[in-house]
Amino acid sequence: MELQKGLIIYSCINALLKTLNKMKDNVCFILSYPPINSMNKERHIGWIRDVLEINHRVRELKTSSKKKEKNVLKVVPSEITRLLDHSVSDIKARVPEDNIWTISRSGPMFLSAYERNLLNLVTDFTIRQLLEYIELVEFRSIAISVIDDTSLMSRLENLPRIREMFNIVIQVNASSYSTIEGIEHSISRELGLSTSSRQEVDEFLKSKSFLILLNDVDRRIKLDNVGTNWWDSKNNQKIIFGLGPWDDGYMIVDLYIIMQDHLSSWNLFCSIVGEAMGSWRIAKHVFKRCCGHLLAIVLMARALRGVESVQIWKHASHALDLLPTSQTEDRILFNALAFILPLLGIADECLKYCAFYLDSEGTYRVDLIESWMEHKFIRTFDEGKKIVQKLVNVCLLESCGNGDLVRMRDEIRKEFLNLFKTKMNPMLLELGGRGLTEVPKNAAWEKVSEIRLMNNKISKLPDNPNCPTLKVVNSIFMELPPEIGELSHLEVLDLEGTEIIDLPATIGKLTNLRCLKVSFYGYNNSSRKNHHSDRVIPQNVISSLLQLEELSIDVNPNDERWDVTVKDIIEEVCSLNRLDSVKLYMPEIVLLNDLRNESSQINLSCMQFRFTVGSHMKRIISRVPPEPAAKFEEQESCLKYVNGKGVPNEIKEILQHATAFFLDRHLTVTSLSEFGIENMKNLKFCILGECNEIQTIGDVDDDKVVVLGSLEYLNLYYMKNLRSIWTGPYGCGFLYSLKALELCSCPQLTTIFTLELVKNLKNLEELVVEDCPEINTIVTYEVPAADVRPWTMYLPKLKKISLHYMPKLVSISGGLWIAPSLEWLSFYDCPSLKTLYPEEVSSGELKVVIGEADWWCALKWNQSSWFQPRNLDAIFAPIERDRDLITQLAEINDQH
Repeated sequence: MELQKGLIIYSCINALLKTLNKMKDNVCFILSYPPINSMNKERHIGWIRDVLEINHRVRELKTSSKKKEKNVLKVVPSEITRLLDHSVSDIKARVPEDNIWTISRSGPMFLSAYERNLLNLVTDFTIRQLLEYIELVEFRSIAISVIDDTSLMSRLENLPRIREMFNIVIQVNASSYSTIEGIEHSISRELGLSTSSRQEVDEFLKSKSFLILLNDVDRRIKLDNVGTNWWDSKNNQKIIFGLGPWDDGYMIVDLYIIMQDHLSSWNLFCSIVGEAMGSWRIAKHVFKRCCGHLLAIVLMARALRGVESVQIWKHASHALDLLPTSQTEDRILFNALAFILPLLGIADECLKYCAFYLDSEGTYRVDLIESWMEHKFIRTFDEGKKIVQKLVNVCLLESCGNGDLVRMRDEIRKEFLNLFKTKMNPMLLELGGRGLTEVPKNAAWEKVSEIRLMNNKISKLPDNPNCPTLKVVNSIFMELPPEIGELSHLEVLDLEGTEIIDLPATIGKLTNLRCLKVSFYGYNNSSRKNHHSDRVIPQNVISSLLQLEELSIDVNPNDERWDVTVKDIIEEVCSLNRLDSVKLYMPEIVLLNDLRNESSQINLSCMQFRFTVGSHMKRIISRVPPEPAAKFEEQESCLKYVNGKGVPNEIKEILQHATAFFLDRHLTVTSLSEFGIENMKNLKFCILGECNEIQTIGDVDDDKVVVLGSLEYLNLYYMKNLRSIWTGPYGCGFLYSLKALELCSCPQLTTIFTLELVKNLKNLEELVVEDCPEINTIVTYEVPAADVRPWTMYLPKLKKISLHYMPKLVSISGGLWIAPSLEWLSFYDCPSLKTLYPEEVSSGELKVVIGEADWWCALKWNQSSWFQPRNLDAIFAPIERDRDLITQLAEINDQH
């Protein structure tokens, strides 16, 4: 009787658990799709972990004692029932169509010919779902009901992110094995381990983060028993099983993915559009361009429902690929709305009113229509009713409150506001991405001050259009048509970031031009035979532009034509007396002399400039940290000196006028001070990179000289022989204005701050030190901290400290009282840092401490006479070793 009762309970538990796991897998499926994957998922992730814990406990019942089994059986059903009550209303609210939520694939699935054409996209979506959860250590065993497991598994195996995440990534064909032992032996052989020593294999894998991909697994094998001795919760360990499409993977693995489910968004698209697709191939392109964005898929499908014109379908496909011209968080949705809006034939004002004024909880249809009428957007109530219904039909508005109210989704509202910001400028003619072969007639140009022509096929401009300020940006053009010279009123020509091959001579006719920006990146020397000109800009063109105030020329440093052109360009630039901003690349230092001769109209002390000087090849992979490089470009007057030798006088003279200096790969100097401290009085921003002979920033002997007193930002990276920041005496003004210091990959650096130096750094706000293996303390001083004057506070404005990859670091300040305003403290891979001083973290403003969880748990506090150690557990944010550090820091920063 007792046995029968137990079997009944087991049966009930299994039934409930199967339902629960189907719900869990469905949640995981939906949460992998945009825009839903951008929502806060923490509550659902916590619930998923609880489901996995229940699964684990039920599996353990097989080996537990009768007494334990009896106790567990009393608790588990109620816990499963509780988990089944988990609310997913916030997810459902963001799913644009209910039928995508109710997907269920329990039987064999055969793909139609159309569906097989989407196999690559289905594989993309499956990989995206895997990547959403692969960093959760609780997901150990993952089964995929595959369509083509070889293709999927091979792509997974070769993904860079996967390779970075796991120590071991192997793929094993399991089709020949019908037992767990056979599969495990094949894995051992793939790893090059002995199959005779089970313990050796177990211990090896238990110590590693691994991903094992098993193709074509026999469905009779109990998947949850594979590798049971390999799991270690400290490591990210995964086995992914490729199963046939008939297998029921619920409960026996932690996550069950059915690849065919990822066709549901395509089926949804087709069901909405109906039979009137202009072409299946074009429809497929439109669907692909949506990138699985559920809301965009629904919006595009509803907008194109009943549309038979192939041209409109082609335009839809192209429109989704554009880069928006305004700020947007969701490019796909922005582009979808930009395409839909003119297709509706509804006054912009009606939608604009909805975006700005509709209540998020709903507005009565009657009130909305009356408001439109009051603002004279529409004439009659019936007209308003039709517009409201049309907006509901295309999913731009939603019915609520028994159909009496309408509301706009927050995602749509946000991107409509971005869209209207662009359209609210009445002087802007936006023609980007419309597949145009010719521009509008002159009448359309008469009142505009700006026209955008990106991503079109325009080869000819109209005759003498009256447009006083024109911005032409066309990334498809490789050449500008000669007709550009007919725009006689043109004041602004912006071709920055494009791939122009060269400029036509007719540019010289634009005598009203005030701003010219151009990028010559569409040319390489192998294409010379296709072009007759050996100059990027014809002679005397620049000198003809007498009204020019701003000139920016970007070139590919590999382009030999620039070497032919540059001297003439500089001479012509020197003849322009209105120029107050110039950007140029000068491959030879001698070219700077033309800027400085007596006949030159250039006055560097009164203008903005961005000069790159020195011969260098364009790098495929740059070692320059992207953020400092971007900040450098934002500075007022910038000098970048590349691959230099010695300290030429020309560089010293330009440096006197620079507010930003980037010394890149210098070959001989041993100190920045060799360029003359007196030449750097205006310097606010400085980057030194890959200067292998530099040992210190400076070694000036005169302590009365104010050294780098204006410098606010200093970044040093890949400095092979850098030993210290400064070796001479510290004057009262040395680095007094410094706000940010970043040191990266300086293998010989032993000293950062001395006690004398930190006294000067009263304005320092951020300190970043990474990959400096010889540093053992940030502040170095000779006397014990206890002998330093008590209650002396250092670095009063320091808000952010980041210390990463520093194996010998044992202390921050060794007990000195520092950083009373500290807000952010980040550590990573600092194994020797075993103690902190309360004086180092005394700030009442501290918001987050970051580091590895095991390091934090082992951390100890030094005794202090003045401060009690704070309990910082509440603000500690753990870093996972198996995830990209930069990504995790960005996520933590967003939260704080």
